[in-house]
Amino acid sequence: MAKKISYQRGQTLIETLAALAIISIVIVAIATAVTSSLSNATYNQNQTLATKYAQQGTEVINQIRDGSYTNFKNYAGTYCLAKSATTLGTAQVSCPAKNVDNFIRSVQIQQAGCSANVAKITVAVAFTDGKCQSGVYCHSETDISCLSVVNPVPVP
Repeated sequence: MAKKISYQRGQTLIETLAALAIISIVIVAIATAVTSSLSNATYNQNQTLATKYAQQGTEVINQIRDGSYTNFKNYAGTYCLAKSATTLGTAQVSCPAKNVDNFIRSVQIQQAGCSANVAKITVAVAFTDGKCQSGVYCHSETDISCLSVVNPVPVP
């Protein structure tokens, strides 16, 4: 009878180890799924915000243009557009720092970029997440518009 008891103890130990291995695999799989889901949710949230900020940037440019068609014709190049900005500063090569929460928003204006008297406006909003290299803004959303630089309502 002693041999039978030893055999059962060994079998119970193997069953316990197998059960622990299966439980560990299940826990790792659940943790991986949750981490991936959170990462994707954060990316989707940032992409939605970037789209919103790009559209807001286009609205700001429309307001600047509507305020003075004559002055708007003088804008050309890339400008950094901060969150609460209502005017454009000086043209820059690029926007090096976050200027809308955790995003970088820039506006590129090309006079006659769409056709004569129609400027091409490209509002780009860049963001980073854990999928990007450290310090690199590898994701972006853009909003491209063509805006007339001629006032449709003549000034009396």
